[in-house]
Amino acid sequence: MTRAFYEQTAESPGELPEGWAEVALGELVVHALGGEWGEEPKKDEEPAADRVRVSVLRGTEFRLWEREKGATAAERVIKRSSLARRELKAGDLVIEISGGGPDQPVGRSLRVDEETLWRAKNPLVCSNFCRQVRLHPEIDSAYVQLGLRYGYACGDFDRFQAQTTNLRNLSFPDFLAGVVLPLPPLAEQRRIAAWAAELLGRIDAARQRLERLPAILRRFRQAVLAAAFSGRLTEDWRSIGEGLVPSQAGASPAPAGAECEAPAPLEAPEIPAGWELVPLRELVTRVQYGLSLKADGDARRGGVPILRMANIRDGKLDLSSLKHLDPEGKTLGGYALVKGDILFNRTNSPELVGKAAVFNADMEAVFASYLVRLVCDGRRVLAPWVCGWINSPWGRWWARTVRTDGVSQSNISTSKLLAMPVPVPPLAEQQEIVHRVEELLATAGRIEKRVATATRAADRLVQSVLAGALRGELVATEAELARREGREYEPAWALLERVRADRDATGGGVSTRRKRKSEASPAGGPAAAPRPPRLEEQTAEQILAAFRQACWGAGEMTEEELLRRVARRLGHRRFTRSIQERLQDSLALAISRRIVAREDGLLVGATPNFGRYEQDFLLHTLWSVLRKGVEYERLVVCRALAARLGYSQVTAAMRDRMEEIFGVAIRMGMLEARGSRLVRRG
Repeated sequence: MTRAFYEQTAESPGELPEGWAEVALGELVVHALGGEWGEEPKKDEEPAADRVRVSVLRGTEFRLWEREKGATAAERVIKRSSLARRELKAGDLVIEISGGGPDQPVGRSLRVDEETLWRAKNPLVCSNFCRQVRLHPEIDSAYVQLGLRYGYACGDFDRFQAQTTNLRNLSFPDFLAGVVLPLPPLAEQRRIAAWAAELLGRIDAARQRLERLPAILRRFRQAVLAAAFSGRLTEDWRSIGEGLVPSQAGASPAPAGAECEAPAPLEAPEIPAGWELVPLRELVTRVQYGLSLKADGDARRGGVPILRMANIRDGKLDLSSLKHLDPEGKTLGGYALVKGDILFNRTNSPELVGKAAVFNADMEAVFASYLVRLVCDGRRVLAPWVCGWINSPWGRWWARTVRTDGVSQSNISTSKLLAMPVPVPPLAEQQEIVHRVEELLATAGRIEKRVATATRAADRLVQSVLAGALRGELVATEAELARREGREYEPAWALLERVRADRDATGGGVSTRRKRKSEASPAGGPAAAPRPPRLEEQTAEQILAAFRQACWGAGEMTEEELLRRVARRLGHRRFTRSIQERLQDSLALAISRRIVAREDGLLVGATPNFGRYEQDFLLHTLWSVLRKGVEYERLVVCRALAARLGYSQVTAAMRDRMEEIFGVAIRMGMLEARGSRLVRRG
């Protein structure tokens, strides 16, 4: 595995712990075979005599493996002869070789243990998207699994895979040959695996408790809204009679006998004395459907943001992903949103239809056709009050009751919406309730952020445990114990020699595409790894591309974590002090070019999508890559600009964006077009 698993010091840079050796994964394997998906079992019918029911482990089982141990495995039917070759045994590893997606690499692994076999309803096999791997009996598979888990989490396995449109495939022979593990003596492997399992179990228990908190917070929010709209939240406020003014003060009273009934089987909500139950139509002054126009505008060219149903999330507007309309030739003024407007989602999935949010953004925006604008009568109700009622538990039950379900979407008509019963307290009490609700929900939001922070810390702690295990930091080394106890021990290189001799004698093992040369040693030491290219031999563009790739799909990292990832991308197995110092210089360059960004002391990928770079930034970068008076082919400029920003290739979308920038630069007089070539002026 091309990563340093052990810390280096100035006195002994990059040394393995005493008694350890490095080895390619393939040298430890004695059996590897693809899985089988089999056939769907026939209901209430036993399979034929030459076939047998099995439980098949798929990609679905990897995510919660340590908790569920394959409880969700699919029941299938395969030939008995296939089961004889593919049945999983205790200690076997299963490695995912196909699947994943744009944001999920393949290469995940799991280990079958006795508990797994005990829980299984049928004999276990893996699917044809996986490989069954069995190690030599004198290698502890639990220890090897730690290395595989760590390597996957660090992105080590990305280089062994190819990606199609929606699928990734792992080159298994290259994987076996290229994954290099630090290997301790056997007894030490077992101690490390046991203690790591204890620590990781504690972390997982903490994570399970954290995972329960979001559901608790959701229930808390719903309880707050339920208390608010039943009057319980302000019972103390009403008891002292503060600001009790009739809710319709300053407005015409509701017409006598105005219809305000809850749709069956819902019952109208109970309200305190002094409140009214009024149809929504009596509380709004304007109801308007949104625009049915294609959102193909560009924010950089004056496009107007158009809010869609996806922008309403948890009762608030989420403006992180906006579409835009080209205003040219369109009359948009009548659809411009004003602060205090309520946006009601009239068409969506059955679960989401009926959600709402108040527009309070300091921006120009319009809204799409699946949304309805409601303008409240401020003399009777506050917009946050009405919006909160729509999103309350009663409001969600109302939406499920009145919606009309289609094939894949549901709809709530405006006639049903305007007939919705709304409890209306005096305006002063509405203000008090809205204030209290906002405070309580803000508290829930702060707790949610702390939960997210704690979850990220747990993720980092898992990585620390795995890294410590593979650096020999969790337990005393076998060499230390042997000296302390005055005995001999078998170092890892001697163990490997016996494993290799055993494999040669029995014809075991699997072939790989890359063979490792033995290290010259009178005692036959561990296999030697090929020398990585020196950092001085790699260009700034290659290093910046490694920074971008190291950030791809990763979250927040410390500086050392990022630099280790980059070193690994560049082929350096050991993270020496000199490599760290050189990469720190490149990190500053990556930050200045907005490949990497600092957030709260941690590092993240700054601009993964080329299209997100602003026009001015790209113009400045373009100016810096061209020399005055020199003619360049457009494709050459595209490649140079992409390389400067850490992209290893130029896609069609990037070329389109660059052509836009070329056009702007020509109009500004920065560039001159000479046929298919470009020349920098000035």
